[in-house]
Amino acid sequence: MATGETIVAQASAQGSSQYGVVRLSGQESLEAIAPIFYRRCSNEDFPPDDLSSRKVNADNIVENVDKKEIVLGWLTPWEEESAGSLLVVRCELFYWPQGRGFTGERAVELHLPGAPAILDSTVRSILASKHARLANRGEFTLRSFLSGRIDLTQAEAVLGTIEAVSDHELRNALTQLSGNLSRDFAELREKLFDVLCDLEAGFDFADEDIEFISASAVKTKLHEAKSQIEETLTRARTQLGADQTPRVALIGSPNAGKSSLFNALVRRFGDAASTDALVSEEAGTTRDYLEEALNIDGVHFLLVDSAGVESKRTIEAVGNAAPRALAQRNLAQVVANASLIVHCVAPDVADSIEEKRIETLINPKTPVVRVTTKHDLNSAESFSSVSLATSATTGYGLEKLAAEIVGKLKEETENGEIVPSTALRCQEALSEALDALQNALTIMDDPLGDDFLLASEIRVALDRVGIVTGQVHTDDLLDRIFSRFCIGK
Repeated sequence: MATGETIVAQASAQGSSQYGVVRLSGQESLEAIAPIFYRRCSNEDFPPDDLSSRKVNADNIVENVDKKEIVLGWLTPWEEESAGSLLVVRCELFYWPQGRGFTGERAVELHLPGAPAILDSTVRSILASKHARLANRGEFTLRSFLSGRIDLTQAEAVLGTIEAVSDHELRNALTQLSGNLSRDFAELREKLFDVLCDLEAGFDFADEDIEFISASAVKTKLHEAKSQIEETLTRARTQLGADQTPRVALIGSPNAGKSSLFNALVRRFGDAASTDALVSEEAGTTRDYLEEALNIDGVHFLLVDSAGVESKRTIEAVGNAAPRALAQRNLAQVVANASLIVHCVAPDVADSIEEKRIETLINPKTPVVRVTTKHDLNSAESFSSVSLATSATTGYGLEKLAAEIVGKLKEETENGEIVPSTALRCQEALSEALDALQNALTIMDDPLGDDFLLASEIRVALDRVGIVTGQVHTDDLLDRIFSRFCIGK
């Protein structure tokens, strides 16, 4: 991307809307707009007969190019008609001088009626001025990063805001965009820089009895930095990675009512046109798994219906072993990938061999919601006080179960506040920084430890933290990140 050139693109969403935005960034932004812009008075609802009297040029569109300004205008993004009149639309021009706007460059936004024809014609007319070219994907955000207005974690938060599919994801992205993660890493880098500077200052006075920082102070700061990186890594690992959605798996023995509960939840909270899971009185009807996207109270997740858990003894006794064994392998994969388990138990099978096997399948670290099914078919005495009672037939307990699922998923990600792309990208760099700090502490514990090696490990840690925030970056890394953006962002 030639960052010295002026760029233009539609910045608002594609499609019709009440308002639309065309954005420019670069030194020639005003020159690119001047041919189609006319000044408008604040009380004008219609353009004057003599529009030419309102014509401006790049030098007088704004009163002072060093100050922010909003200018009311008429825009003529079409060629003259045969009768000599111009097609005109109202617009507001927002101007930012160098260093004041999002990109750090001179920037302009035109706020117009949101008809696609108007926005497309405006972009084409600006391109025709030869003072601007069409922006590439993510180029506005890239320029903001390169100018130092935001760091790489904030740039990824812009993408996280665009791609958010739930209120929770949007809040996380906006929190990261506001700089919470940036401030954490700035504090971490400052701490490590201070230690490194004190160590290197001591190298110049190695033959003199001068101590710039004590060994205990160095250890304290390294332990603090190590703890901060470990906490950030924990937050990053709570995210599922780019383009992944939490999976909530319904697990239980055959005929525990999983498929009926799956259908009831999808009908209540999902797409009414979705395909139902097969329901049968015959155990083992579900051989594969079925999943459906749900969004409850702003929390987006995949609900997964799986095969019933069967013991090896049951499979051999019932027969048809090969497909049943394959279903159990698929089930194990579903359980392993689940962010949350909904353990379904029917009162009549609560003490079966299969129920005991379920406990061994579930990872102790995976949160579990325990549900007793078939409330409409059993007496109150049949239901455990430690589980939710539900009925797929009457809808009893579905709202409470949905609230429990949403609550558990929020608990799992409440400390995340890291957008998935950042969480995925930073794990390797932070792990290497953590290893470097551990090496540094090991060197300090060694009576023969070398201060030069100690300083070298701290430099490695600083370099890896810099990769996360973008102080250290490569063109390939920037290409991978910004190629996922849309044009105009």
